[in-house]
Amino acid sequence: MSAPVQQVPPAQATSEEVLPTAGDGPRLPWMALLGVAVSVLSLAGVVWWALGQEPPTLPSTGERWAALAGAIALYGIATCVRGERWQALLRNNGARPHRADTYSLVAVGYMGNNVLPARAGDAFRVVFLAPRAQTGARTVIGTLLAERLLDVAVLGTAFLVLTFGIVDHAALPSGERLRFAAGALVVLALLAAVVVVVAHRKGHLARLWAFVAPMIAASTRLRGRHGVAMLAITLVIWALEAGVWWSTGEAAGLHLGAVEACYLLALASMFAMVPSGPGYAGTMDAAVIFGARVLDRTPAAALSYLLLVRFVLFVPITLVGLLLLVTRYGGLARLRALRS
Repeated sequence: MSAPVQQVPPAQATSEEVLPTAGDGPRLPWMALLGVAVSVLSLAGVVWWALGQEPPTLPSTGERWAALAGAIALYGIATCVRGERWQALLRNNGARPHRADTYSLVAVGYMGNNVLPARAGDAFRVVFLAPRAQTGARTVIGTLLAERLLDVAVLGTAFLVLTFGIVDHAALPSGERLRFAAGALVVLALLAAVVVVVAHRKGHLARLWAFVAPMIAASTRLRGRHGVAMLAITLVIWALEAGVWWSTGEAAGLHLGAVEACYLLALASMFAMVPSGPGYAGTMDAAVIFGARVLDRTPAAALSYLLLVRFVLFVPITLVGLLLLVTRYGGLARLRALRS
């Protein structure tokens, strides 16, 4: 499934290049605090709502248990495809990763993001892969940014198409609010342009570009056959993820259609962009409940679905990632040794 790659000289890590780790998170306490605050408020609202509903139910038939097992299996397959996409991105940017590492570290990264603040799992991926792939930390960071860009492109498009074209009764912001948001984006773009011009005149832009160039190289190379291949793999990933959400709906008795499952997935992914605590606590929960109610599902079914989809998306991958971190990468002690 890997895409054709162009030959790029491998970027060797230098002594000046600093590897980020989970320990870097506390250096920006305001980000962590903002995420915790958002999660606490969102979870409080979800819990307050849930207490007024009928108790959730677990799968009670063989068919529903099979659907739950199928959702877990599909999520495992999607994770492997993510590893293949990361392998191709790394190779296209001159790294020499082993496939076992790219697959394993995707799980380790998800584990870290699920249980630690400040997306520490991404730092795990950078620290453990850079020396093994004979490349620099900023190059690995660049491939993670390229992953995000591909995911946002697919999910953002799906969200807009499904919301405005299919799920037409979704409670979305009014046209006036959308115009206000567009105006705010224009103002931010103008401010960014002013900052760039000032930095260029003071001679800071060249140094800044030298620092960030390795981190945006993977995104700028998303063109031609390589870009098409990466986009195709991304579509496969999110099609599998939509299958996870649909199958979980069958297990919960929510009985989603394929389009409705895609809508819930895209909506939850948009909510996940809001700063939050580990595991998108609160934001994802609010998105699932909001989306299920937009689709006219009962509160009890929505609550059952939320609990099951959280289990499928977070529990197995966290356990697998923790096992790999301890057995293959030496755990946190090895992480500290790499930093010393």
